[in-house]
Amino acid sequence: MTFGTSLTIVQLTDCHLFTDPIGSLREIVTRPRLRRVIEDIRRRVPEADLLVVTGDTAHDEAQATYEEFSRDLGDWTDRLRIVPGNHDNRASLRRVFPDACDEASGRVVFRVETTEWLVLGLDSQRIGEDAGELGTAQLTWLGDQLEAARTRNAVVFLHHPPIEVGSPWVDGIGLLDARALENVLAEHPQVRAVISGHVHQEASGLIGGTTAHTSPAVGPQFRPHTETLVIDQGPPAYRIVELHATGDWSTTVVRCASV
Repeated sequence: MTFGTSLTIVQLTDCHLFTDPIGSLREIVTRPRLRRVIEDIRRRVPEADLLVVTGDTAHDEAQATYEEFSRDLGDWTDRLRIVPGNHDNRASLRRVFPDACDEASGRVVFRVETTEWLVLGLDSQRIGEDAGELGTAQLTWLGDQLEAARTRNAVVFLHHPPIEVGSPWVDGIGLLDARALENVLAEHPQVRAVISGHVHQEASGLIGGTTAHTSPAVGPQFRPHTETLVIDQGPPAYRIVELHATGDWSTTVVRCASV
């Protein structure tokens, strides 16, 4: 796929899908929420360049669930770039979406570039654990990619947020090596944003001098600023990121009509 100097990116995160079409998470059926989001994206940003999915796509980790997700995307599968969350299966991601992810030290990552921008996807999964970690080898890969593209602005996507969002229960299962990521970013100030999921809510902060955003989920939303998990009955949502040829960028969260 060939890209222009600007990019429009749609981010989906935390779909939590099941092979069973009426499979539910916390009593919320997730498949109709995904389909509502896809309908909204096709209507609102039909010319989007990339669809970035930042993890927890298949809650049951079944290959059949990823295959159904691909069918739901239809022709948008060609625009897909995907990284795993704590509920994903790397092997199934590789099998179903071989063109949507690359390899780095055994991790499922991606890299997209234009003349002005570098877009990177990182794999923060720790198998069998809720918290995430990038690891030394992947952080080295990230640094190498950024070093080779010093003249380009960059955006980084991953599942686990490198910032706290003010809910102790979920802040305890964030990115364990956020400080190491911060050190890499400090050496590469061309990174304009780090965008993640995992927390099922919208939040913003800084990692060093870099803007960090978390995005609400396609699946169930979590109520912000709680001591324990509380489901928020909000609609499915997604994020749009606009990367301009000038080096400027903007982002907004879109909340769909209730399912």
